[in-house]
Amino acid sequence: MNENISCSSCSKENYKTVPLTRIFDKLNEFFSKNDLSAVGRLLDYWESEAIALGDMRGLLEILNEKVGYYRRTAEREKALSAVNSALELIEQKGVGDPISVGTVYLNCATTMKAFGQAENAMPYYEKAKEIYESRLDPNDYKMAALYNNISSAYKDLGDYVQAEEACYKAIEILKQNEDCRGEIAVTLINIAHLYHDQDPFDERTYALMDKAWDLLKSDKNTLDGDFAFLCSKCYPSFEFFGYFEKGAELKALAERIYEGN
Repeated sequence: MNENISCSSCSKENYKTVPLTRIFDKLNEFFSKNDLSAVGRLLDYWESEAIALGDMRGLLEILNEKVGYYRRTAEREKALSAVNSALELIEQKGVGDPISVGTVYLNCATTMKAFGQAENAMPYYEKAKEIYESRLDPNDYKMAALYNNISSAYKDLGDYVQAEEACYKAIEILKQNEDCRGEIAVTLINIAHLYHDQDPFDERTYALMDKAWDLLKSDKNTLDGDFAFLCSKCYPSFEFFGYFEKGAELKALAERIYEGN
């Protein structure tokens, strides 16, 4: 077994549950390098361990990570299979505390939407929204993630008004944290695409792209793996709107950060 994957094999501890904290630490390490193959191997290993231990809470956390991982690697069948498995644990076996369940619903809905199932995703976005609104502070970062993701689903369904409203709700929350410049930039770019889809000559599109660029180029940004991922999400849009040099610069920056890690 790869020594970077197995934790229990080199420890005398007798685990009754999978060590989620250490698993997430290792996932963060791999993601910071964009080493997605290592992420996949890690998740496969600990999914098997959670099943063997009968640790259903741990299994739900691993499946939730798999849902997002397969969305990132664009593996449709595996992603939707992980979605179904996670939802089964929640809805048939009652696994998970409320906030965790809300997060799984959000993640599953976003993956459904990513693979062309926006209509099927909406009930799960609504379930996540109901849980979050009843248990979280209105300015919690998770609420911003919800609004950003549900906005994309509204867009796919042709509801541009609600899509735009959701984006601006996300921005208002993200503004509460000065370290969320990159996330705000992503949201502004999403709004730019909304405007462009309705009118390719809408001048607001380019004003939004300019604002997003300023945020991404702020010298206050922390150039870590998370920021590299944001850059990798943004650069195709800059290229789409004709900002080829800026797109190339963001792509190169993401690659430098990953290589440095």
